[in-house]
Amino acid sequence: MKTPLLESILGWASLGFFVLWIMEIRRTEFKDSYWLIMLCLSCLLAFQYLRRKRNAEPMLSKYTPENKQVKAKPKATIKPSIKKKK
Repeated sequence: MKTPLLESILGWASLGFFVLWIMEIRRTEFKDSYWLIMLCLSCLLAFQYLRRKRNAEPMLSKYTPENKQVKAKPKATIKPSIKKKK
């Protein structure tokens, strides 16, 4: 699975487990619905981990030793727009 798809699934699962926990806490005691809030938190933490991991990859690749070579920028040349008539 690709990371953005997995991130989306974990994010929506976290929200879904939270809604289920809200509905369950109104019906039962906290100790009976504790597992739902733990599932919500684990999905939320996994979502955050994958999102930060994906955002940190481009920054790490910028500072690798292979990229230390400085590329010379081509010099800009000015071309005359009007030709002189003889």
